[in-house]
Amino acid sequence: MKSILFCTSYIRNEQAWQERYQRWLDYYEDGPIAASKKIMIDDGSPYLPPPDLIKTVPFTAPLSLFNDDKVIVRFDNNLGRQSMSVYPGWWRSFLHSVTLARELGADKIIHIESDAYILSPRLADFINGIESGWHVMWSECYRFPETAIQVVCSDQFEIFEQFKARQPDLNYGDLAENLLPFTSVNRQFKGDRYSEIRRNRGMFRSKKFDGIPLFQESFFRAKIPLDADFVTQALISQQFAFRKDD
Repeated sequence: MKSILFCTSYIRNEQAWQERYQRWLDYYEDGPIAASKKIMIDDGSPYLPPPDLIKTVPFTAPLSLFNDDKVIVRFDNNLGRQSMSVYPGWWRSFLHSVTLARELGADKIIHIESDAYILSPRLADFINGIESGWHVMWSECYRFPETAIQVVCSDQFEIFEQFKARQPDLNYGDLAENLLPFTSVNRQFKGDRYSEIRRNRGMFRSKKFDGIPLFQESFFRAKIPLDADFVTQALISQQFAFRKDD
């Protein structure tokens, strides 16, 4: 199956590019996910990387005309995020992926956010081998579907397009985890938003300490387990690598 791999993006400055988006691009450059194109669908970023690193094209440009295996598809204005449940910038970028998939003749859309990483061969093999359905992972910490990693196969493209057409103003008013019409939540894979999981702080466990810089240090955050299949909302301070031999 022909697949595209994409993340959504909003690049504030060069540091954000290097620490988040370049990191994502380097990680997936030569694997572990099989995809004919790696795409960042951009919400009108104020900073764009040099074209020798990755080409940027307008969202109106026919992507099939570009042979590059990696590209930024950029909307010319920023819609951003207004609240926890109102984030039209992300919705616009995410929903545009099905348009690109149709244009490129792809059979599968693989969505892995710019702070999400596949860590194990078994999950990579699962993603690469899926041929039907709309799949997401599971966050045990929050007890809800993890939509930072999704696989949408061509049998779901029409449903994807119908979902997109229902809300042209992008005002969904709820979290994507509660709205997207995925067909499978894959709880057999281990992973989470480990940067948001706090270690037991003993006498300092009260939330009133959360705003103190000391208690935001990595020492007080959960470590990524050695047997994790994926991590989402990864921080630059978190160290991990793809396990080639499981």
